[in-house]
Formats: sequence, C-alpha cells, structure tokens
Amino acid sequence: MTPEDLAHWQAWVGKAEWRDEVLHAPDVLRLAEALNWDAETLGWPPLGHLALFLPPPGVRGVDGHPARGGFFPPVSLPRRMFAGAEYRFHRPLIAGAPAMQMRVLERLEPKQGKAGPLLLGTVRIEIWQDGEVALEEVQSIVWRGDGPSVPLPVPTSPPPPGDAVFTPGSVQLFLFSAATANAHRIHYDAAYAMGEEHYPGLVVHGPLVAAQLLGLWERRHGPARQYSFRAQAPLFAGQPVALRETDDGLQALRCDGTVALIATSG
Repeated sequence: MTPEDLAHWQAWVGKAEWRDEVLHAPDVLRLAEALNWDAETLGWPPLGHLALFLPPPGVRGVDGHPARGGFFPPVSLPRRMFAGAEYRFHRPLIAGAPAMQMRVLERLEPKQGKAGPLLLGTVRIEIWQDGEVALEEVQSIVWRGDGPSVPLPVPTSPPPPGDAVFTPGSVQLFLFSAATANAHRIHYDAAYAMGEEHYPGLVVHGPLVAAQLLGLWERRHGPARQYSFRAQAPLFAGQPVALRETDDGLQALRCDGTVALIATSG
C-alpha cells in the first residue's frame, strides 16, 4: 500500500450512488428466517433492512465479494471485513412501497495494525421513503493483509453466562448469506475459509450476531431508535454464542469467554 496507491483509491471517495426499489416483504421474511425471528408475532426483524437494496449481479472476486473497482476502490490488501456499524431508525420502513437508497464511501484512512497495514473505510447509507430519511447507517470496513492462522476457541467450563444463547450452524450462515446477498466464502465454504483465510472453520457474520443482540434488546425494550456495534473477535459455526445485556451495553461472548462483539442501543 503505497502513497500512490492511496491517492488513486481516494478517487472513489465522495461518489454517491442512488437506487430506487419497491421494498419486497418476502425478502425481509427470508432474513427473519435466518435469524429465527417470528415475524408474524414480533414484526419487522432486527436489521431487516439488510435484506433490501442488495448488490446487483456482477463480477465477483475469488473471495466472493463483488470485484474491486466498482463501488469500492481496487484496494491491494487481500482481506475485507465488515468491522461495525451505527444505525439511526427514524421511521419504520413500509414493505410493498417504493424507497430510495443513497450509498457513498465517505472516507479512507490508512492505519498500522499489530499484524501489518490496514485501510479503514467509512460508508454512509440512507434509505428514504415518502420524501423522508427513514434509516441512516454508517458502516466501518477494514482491508488488511492475510494475517496468521486463527485457532479454534476452546470452550470454558462452565460456559460464559448470558441472557440468551444461540449456536449458529452452517445452515443458518447459508440462509443469512442468501438473504443479504453476502457471497464472502468464509461464511459457507469451509475449505476456502480454512485453506485461504486461515480460519479454523466457517466464520459467523458480524451483522448476524449484531441482529441477534438487537433482537434481545428489542424484546425487552421495544423498537430501537439507534443502535451501534463493533466486532472484537471472530465467531465460528457450531460453537455457542452467549448474548447478554449489561449496564455498559450489549455483548456477544464466544464459548471461551472472549467478548466477540459489543453493542449499544437506545
């Protein structure tokens, strides 16, 4: 990642992309299924908008992500991760009605991490309905190098305490990938995840866990007006995840007690 590279990639910053779409209720219901969320009883699933405005068909990279050079610049660092997001829910989205999405890469910032150089990206998304902003989202994207192998967490005994526990399996990961059009192979292709990206198994989507935490909060407190989360450590299919609400916010804990994701809601 040279200064010349960074200067070239900065040309992608600030270019807004607008799309129109009629919000399709079955798309949201597919996401609800992936979250084991009873939409008939509980209504719109947490982070249900992730099933809307899916990327159009196009060329894919070897990792399954859309080929670089479209919305995102052709960053040379090989790994791309969704590190966190902030949301503001201004009004409920209405299924069956037209809506408009604005998406823009707002910033690129080089950093030096423990394992080498990083590139941090900030993406702003707005969804409009009836001439008003219904939802705002700010995503944090990280590009990094290959990195070392990651060991499989060893469960503690007794397991970490939680207000709820779920064990994401390969089917749930597949359903979430399909509902959100996330083709990153670490979530469904174990040979790729282990052989190419050096994980010990299929990796659980950060937004899937974030949605489970938001669901825990909304069952207790009602619809959220704002929500944010940040990934701290990877989670793997077949291992239980403890969800809990504390005085400091929300946490998702791995089976070894590591805090894998933190969140706040209100």
